[in-house]
Amino acid sequence: MRLELPKLGLPRRVKAGVFTSKFRSAFGFLKRPLTPRRVCVGLDIGTRYIKLAQVKKTQKGYLLEKYGVVELPFGVIVDREFMDRETLIENIRNLVKSSDLKETKISLIVSGKDVILKRLETKFTKRREVPTLVQKLIKENIPFDLKEVVTDYKKLKEEKERLEFVLTGAKNEVLYPLIDVIKDTELLPYNIDIAPFALQSVYQVNDYIKDEGAFLLVNIGFEHTLMTIVKNRGYFFDDDIPIGVRSFTEEIQRVCGISYAEAARVLHGEEIKDVKPKDVSKAISSTLKRLLSRAERILPEIPERSGVILGGGGADIPGIKEAFAEKFNTHCEIGNPLKLIECATEPPKSPHTFDIAIGLAISKLETLGVNLLPFEERIKERNKIIEAIDTGLPFYSSIVALVILSLIGFGIVKKQNRIEGEIKDMELQQASMTDKADLVRSLISKENELSTKIKVVQDLSKHRYARIKLLDELNRLLPRYTWLVALNEESVDTFGINILIRGITTSNFAVSEFMQRLEQVPNFSDVNLSYTQRGEISGIETIEFEIKARFKE
Repeated sequence: MRLELPKLGLPRRVKAGVFTSKFRSAFGFLKRPLTPRRVCVGLDIGTRYIKLAQVKKTQKGYLLEKYGVVELPFGVIVDREFMDRETLIENIRNLVKSSDLKETKISLIVSGKDVILKRLETKFTKRREVPTLVQKLIKENIPFDLKEVVTDYKKLKEEKERLEFVLTGAKNEVLYPLIDVIKDTELLPYNIDIAPFALQSVYQVNDYIKDEGAFLLVNIGFEHTLMTIVKNRGYFFDDDIPIGVRSFTEEIQRVCGISYAEAARVLHGEEIKDVKPKDVSKAISSTLKRLLSRAERILPEIPERSGVILGGGGADIPGIKEAFAEKFNTHCEIGNPLKLIECATEPPKSPHTFDIAIGLAISKLETLGVNLLPFEERIKERNKIIEAIDTGLPFYSSIVALVILSLIGFGIVKKQNRIEGEIKDMELQQASMTDKADLVRSLISKENELSTKIKVVQDLSKHRYARIKLLDELNRLLPRYTWLVALNEESVDTFGINILIRGITTSNFAVSEFMQRLEQVPNFSDVNLSYTQRGEISGIETIEFEIKARFKE
């Protein structure tokens, strides 16, 4: 009998479990449509390129569904400021169209001197005290009126009575121009993160960053290089160096005596007649030496660096990987954001250029970064149940239709009467909406008038940025011991600005060098020498000269 006792209960439980399992598997398909699609689009707006990446969270990991890149003309963005807003908007729209992007919610990035980033820590006794303590530290560490900035923070380490976190903030005057540009492209700003967190997210997901050790992430952009240190999988330090791909290109242009366009081609490995490889190597080495020198001065002392990961458009500059490895005495490699991420189409030829765009999407999907989007601009997160129902609505529409038909078939007269009453109420509401519709049409008319006035103001200020660019270029191209006496704007037409330059120098060679430099810059054309005249100042022989040229926007 003792042997029979287990047989009395066990088979029933086994059968019940088997039945439950079969029931769940049989009807498990009903749950699948309720699973929302987790997708995010990262948009990286740089000085020279705009990059887009749409990433989907899957059961296996991540999938890069779509990506795209567009090159901006010179002068659209200068030192992270939007100089030609209309051209920027047009290029973003073209990028969205060429990438066949359907998602409208976009995760963005801000960077530069107007972004605040500080590591802080506080002690607490109760968890509910943390928000109050953090707000107190925000007031103490933000050097601006809190009405002028948007702040957020990210936890790094939380122990029993100690919280270590990163405080972030950005001024409204930086955030709102970016938000307005995105809205004018008919996209919705969904999240505004910062570059260090985006880079940490993408390289952490791809297993470049280990649980222990200090890793240096180097993103070499067109005008700036971002240095970020991640220590034990937590943010530790970052800084921005104003040396980038443009600096390498201009140094090659200066050393080899070629145009900027030719120097850019040489930097990417193309051979050009009469350009010596040793001169190119000399120019790259000189700029790289300046970059490493600046990095050595700003980076904090860390006894053991576990590795250097290069990304951005300048990561594949010849010799840069070896130089970083030697300088910091550690392993250095070019990061691949698609190392452990699948790609729905053919992967990009240079995936490291998309590290920030892909990192932005992953950071938002996993809530690894921060959100500096102003609260009034944020899209309200819908209830997960409602979102799930909306996702599965096509699947369940037939079931709902059957239920409604069944209720009608049973002849529920009371519900029919209620529906008829609701219809009458809706008709009354529709009649009351007529006045509101007239008001909306009036507001649209006023909006059109305002847009016309704004366009007039934009046309009046059309050439002001060109003159700023002109002065900047003349200052950069002026040879040593050469001074400008006068700069006259003779005329402005659709082809550019006709200028007259008067100056004094010490020799005819300086005048010739100045003219050669002007001719090498794409913005200058029709460079002609009007006259030269010898003179004397305080016993020193001088050359007075006058040059006419055209400056194109």
